[in-house]
Amino acid sequence: MPIAGAVAVDAYRRYFDAAHGSHVRLFRGVFSDFAAARQAIRPDRSESYDNEPSAHRMIDEWLNIDQSDYPVMFWLAKVMPGCGLLFDWGGNVGLKYFAYQKYLAYPAQLIWLVADVPAVVALGQQIAEREAAAALRFTTTLEQLPAADVLLAAGSLQFIEDGLAALARAGSLPKHLILSKVPAYALPSAVTLHNMGTALCPYHLFNRTTLVAAIEQLGFALVDAWQSPNVGCEIPFYPQHSISAYSGFYFAQPE
Repeated sequence: MPIAGAVAVDAYRRYFDAAHGSHVRLFRGVFSDFAAARQAIRPDRSESYDNEPSAHRMIDEWLNIDQSDYPVMFWLAKVMPGCGLLFDWGGNVGLKYFAYQKYLAYPAQLIWLVADVPAVVALGQQIAEREAAAALRFTTTLEQLPAADVLLAAGSLQFIEDGLAALARAGSLPKHLILSKVPAYALPSAVTLHNMGTALCPYHLFNRTTLVAAIEQLGFALVDAWQSPNVGCEIPFYPQHSISAYSGFYFAQPE
């Protein structure tokens, strides 16, 4: 690499490592897997979302709706009438539960179960109690996933190291699977490093074909797919791995 390029790369690395704040959203490098990405995290920076600053990071966004939400609400409106348990994987403090209730008619029997890390779950339970959201529940495991009618993962699958393997291990899966804000592209699957301001986390970049095939192997059929131009990732010095529009998918188990 020319000297000027190496200097720029090192300067960005130092900027990336030092950046803090709830609205930071930066990406650095391309790695083969989560383990390799973790080795690039500076020792004094947290690599876990399981802490109080991270739990509060999106607290001011709990009523926000953006372009990526409308396809999700479209399909939820169709499958929700018969839904008893919706499993919201990586659903933070119930952000989508609160945001969507203005637009969707939640059935009386619905339990909206968020699975997340302990720090987020603790805060979510406080908010659910404060807002008298009796249908909103929280867990830190996938134990109740087989009992769910719908699995929703909105912007969370890329943070989960073995997410697809975890689904395969679950045995019985919900009939409906809705994925939103997924970094998917035509290149081979890879991992980048994401600075979210409160933590530095490995972050999947999925090969679209491989991802769809893996989910189809779990017994699902792809019903719909869409792109969300309002969310993407720019990885400096790796333009070929930068993704301008994330993807969404609706899968269903055949009747």
